[in-house]
Amino acid sequence: MKRSLTNLALTLCLSPLLMQCAAEKDVRGLDMRLRSSDTKIAEMENSVTALKNQRATQAELANQLEQIKSRLLQLEARFDEKNIQTKKIQEEQAALRQSTNNQLEQLRGQIAELGGKVSGVNAQVASVSGDFSKIQEDRAKEAAERADRASKAAEEARKKAEVASGPRTIEPEETKKKPGKTEESAKPEETAKTASEKTHTQDPETNTSDTVYNKGLAAYKANKYKEAYSAFSSYLEKNRTAPLAPNARYWLGECLFQQKEFELAILEYQKVIADYPKSNKAPAALFKQGQAFEKLSEKDTAKIVYNKLLADYPKSEQVEMAQKRLKDLK
Repeated sequence: MKRSLTNLALTLCLSPLLMQCAAEKDVRGLDMRLRSSDTKIAEMENSVTALKNQRATQAELANQLEQIKSRLLQLEARFDEKNIQTKKIQEEQAALRQSTNNQLEQLRGQIAELGGKVSGVNAQVASVSGDFSKIQEDRAKEAAERADRASKAAEEARKKAEVASGPRTIEPEETKKKPGKTEESAKPEETAKTASEKTHTQDPETNTSDTVYNKGLAAYKANKYKEAYSAFSSYLEKNRTAPLAPNARYWLGECLFQQKEFELAILEYQKVIADYPKSNKAPAALFKQGQAFEKLSEKDTAKIVYNKLLADYPKSEQVEMAQKRLKDLK
């Protein structure tokens, strides 16, 4: 009996402890379940995020797929266009080959026809050659016979001359009568006076006895610049130190200028300026040199040339023209 009471007392004492232990186990179990639930929720959220990403990726892939399809359609259109062009080119090539073959056939027919004609001509030539050879032989025989006859005739004439040879009298020829003077010769003084008057009245460049120079000047005035250039060049080859040499050199530049060879004309004018600085053609060459530079659109260089003309030849006839050109170029 006591033992039963003792057990009951122990049981009553231990009950709170047992109940506390049971509560802790339940709390731990609930905590574990909550943690498991949180883990599952996190996993579900990750899955949802992954699904969203997959959908975005699928949308992007779908867009790329549409772009690829569009490009494929464009490529197919180009391919079809190229096929059409290729077929057209092939048709044109086939037509060209056919036309070329037809032309070749025609040419072959013409060549065959020409070959037949050539054969006929060769036959005629052979026939004519045979006749010509025969004619040559006949002519050679005839010439030999004539030479033989001439030789015999010459021999007979020589024999007759030897037989008939003797002294011969030679009759003198009649002397020619000298013509009398019907006109009096011009006096040297009058001739010199006339030449002097012509010198003062004529153009100094044309008043020369040199036919080559006059020919060049006449050709230049007739606008035959190439012929004039050739004549003045020929003149300078033999008359580099003659009084008209500066003029000839200047006219060479003028011939080139009129033919629009402005760079070459500048070089010829420079030769006048360098080789004949005291000639009246030197300032003229300077002025034309400036004009040539203007033609070449080198206005600054033209100004330099005109100013040089004013400085070196202030009393020349070209000064006023140079001043006018300088005003126009400002």
